[in-house]
Amino acid sequence: MPGSRTIVLVSPGFYLVVDHRTDEMDVIDNAIRNNVVISSLDARGLNSLTPGAENLGPNAPDALTLGAENVKMQLDRQTALANMDVLEELAQDTGGAFFHNDNDFIGGLKQLVTQPEYIYVLGFAPQNLKLDGSYHKLKIGLKNGAGMQMQARRGYFERNHLEDPAEEAKTEITEAFFSREEMHELPVELKTQFFKTEVLKARLSILARIDAKHLRYRKADGRNDNTLTVVGGVFDQNGKYVVGTQKVVDFKFKDQTLDILPEAGITVKTNLDVASGSYIVRLVVRDSEGKVMSALNSAVVIP
Repeated sequence: MPGSRTIVLVSPGFYLVVDHRTDEMDVIDNAIRNNVVISSLDARGLNSLTPGAENLGPNAPDALTLGAENVKMQLDRQTALANMDVLEELAQDTGGAFFHNDNDFIGGLKQLVTQPEYIYVLGFAPQNLKLDGSYHKLKIGLKNGAGMQMQARRGYFERNHLEDPAEEAKTEITEAFFSREEMHELPVELKTQFFKTEVLKARLSILARIDAKHLRYRKADGRNDNTLTVVGGVFDQNGKYVVGTQKVVDFKFKDQTLDILPEAGITVKTNLDVASGSYIVRLVVRDSEGKVMSALNSAVVIP
C-alpha cells in the first residue's frame, strides 16, 4: 500500500529480554523507513497496581520486613510496568500514540488511528561503534520549541555482530516476494506475456523493464557497477505459491555506455511453465548498491 500507514497494536504487554532488543529495533527501523506509524493500546485497561514500598514514605519497612503479600504485590507491579515498556517504546519511537490506564477502548482506538500532524525522519551515521549489544541514547531538541510538544526516539540497541550483506539481501527479497505489498523504490515496470504449449499448459513470460540509466552505481576499474536480483513468480487465486525463479544480472557499464542506454529501459525476461488458470504474478527487483527494491503485482488469466 502506498503512502503513510498506521499499525495499531492491542496487547496486555509482554516482557522483552535483552537478547530480543535488537529484533525490536529492527521492527522500529523498518517502520520508520517504510513510513509506518505504530500506535499501541494497553488491553489491561485502567491501572489498579498497588504502589511499591518506595512510595510508602520515609518510614516504610524494607523488603525483608514486608509480608509475603506485599512482596508479591511489589513484584506484580514491577512486572506490569516491564510488560508495558515494549508498547510504549514501539509507539514512542515510530511517532505513534500510546493509550493506557483507561477502559475507554473505543475512544482509544479512535485516537490511535489519527496520525501525527508532522513527522520528520532524521538520520546519522555513528562512528567507531563497538558491536557489544549496548544501548545508545539519542536526544533530539527544538531550537525554537516554544508552544510545541515533541515526541522523538530515545535511543537504540547496537548489534553484537555485523550483518551479512548476502543474508540480509536474501531475507529482504524473500519477505518482499511473499508479501502482497507493492514497493516502488526502483524504476521498474511489470509486463506479462504467454503462449500455449499444450491444451492446458502455457509458457508465461514475466518482463521486468528497468530504467538502468537512473540506478545507483559504484565506480570500479573505470566502470559503473551494480547487481540486480530479479525474482518472478506466480500465486494462485487462494494466494498459494505455485512456481518462481530468480535471476542475477550484473551491470558493468562504461560511462559512454551508460549515457546511451535507452530511455525505455532494459528488459529482464523470466519464463515459467504453468497450467491454465488465474494467477497473481509477483515481481521483486533489488539492487546491490542502493539496497532498495521494487515489488509489483499483476493478474493474468491463461485459458
